[in-house]
Amino acid sequence: MQEHNNFSYMRYLALLILLAPWPAICQMNTGCPWLNVATATGVLQSTENSPMATLAEGSKPACDFTYHDATASRELKITVEEVQDAHQAMAAYQARCGSPATPLRAIGNEAVTCAVDSKGKSYGQQVIGVVRDQIFTVTVITSAKKDPAMPREALEEKSRNISEQVAGALF
Repeated sequence: MQEHNNFSYMRYLALLILLAPWPAICQMNTGCPWLNVATATGVLQSTENSPMATLAEGSKPACDFTYHDATASRELKITVEEVQDAHQAMAAYQARCGSPATPLRAIGNEAVTCAVDSKGKSYGQQVIGVVRDQIFTVTVITSAKKDPAMPREALEEKSRNISEQVAGALF
């Protein structure tokens, strides 16, 4: 009888050990495969003590992070799409640019950056790139024309930095 109790105790202990990490596993970042919420918050926030960005959409083809403060609403959007003809798809994506596209080096197979301003409603910068048979975009947008946390130079730098991460993850 003692042997049976020890066996039951060992089974109970083994089950407890297996299930102990379950809450931590369930809370992992399962939304966006290329970027976590903490990194997106660092890109979008204006002060260190601001609230976190929220992941509005997180899936394989698209991630959309948003952030709001007293100055502006900001958005970081990442899209990835498999394409048959990367050169043709790149031309179609570049046609959406609000300014001439500027080539970027060392991001994917080919990448460009351009402004994506929306007639007084939003001001942003986009990187369009190709990695293998996938085309990706990284767009950083602010709602304030003179956003102190996101002048044009910051929009360019942040979109480029995130696009380097995405391109690296796609290789």
